[in-house]
Amino acid sequence: MLEGPMLAVSGLRVASVRLSVAALAFFAMGMLLSWSRMAVLIVPVVLGAVALVLAIRGRGFPGARPGRVIAFVMSVLAMIAPAATIAAVLLLTGPLAPSATYTLTVDSPETVNVVVRKGADRMSAAWDSGDTITFESNATVIGIGVKTSTRTTVISCEIRRDGIIVAAEERAGSVDCSFIKGDE
Repeated sequence: MLEGPMLAVSGLRVASVRLSVAALAFFAMGMLLSWSRMAVLIVPVVLGAVALVLAIRGRGFPGARPGRVIAFVMSVLAMIAPAATIAAVLLLTGPLAPSATYTLTVDSPETVNVVVRKGADRMSAAWDSGDTITFESNATVIGIGVKTSTRTTVISCEIRRDGIIVAAEERAGSVDCSFIKGDE
């Protein structure tokens, strides 16, 4: 008499564990293949939520296999692991990312107007030939735009990251040097 309900509970727990494993496998595959963060996050969380519902529905009959604890832990892990991993990645690439030292140099025979870009921040100034700015930043985009009042004057700019030239440009009138982290 108990055999039918116990088989049903076991089936629910097996389905819960399988969905949890599928969610974790999808998450691992998405991370390895560099899928979008939303796809890597949403699918495992939804599968984990369904697995949790199945684990809750299958909580009766302590003798059914797999155990209650395994079904619950696997479903919760399938929901929390992707969110925790993506949060950690965002923290490591965001404000806690290691910074680099950048040196921006402009060479021009006359004073030029300069716009320095550090991520979303911008700074404008007038620079003389050979002026340099050095700063530390974890921004993903660093750039310098230089413009002279005489369109035929040749000017150059250079960006060094930790002492290595990562961008250089020379042109008449105006020049733009940009460096995007990861394009090294």
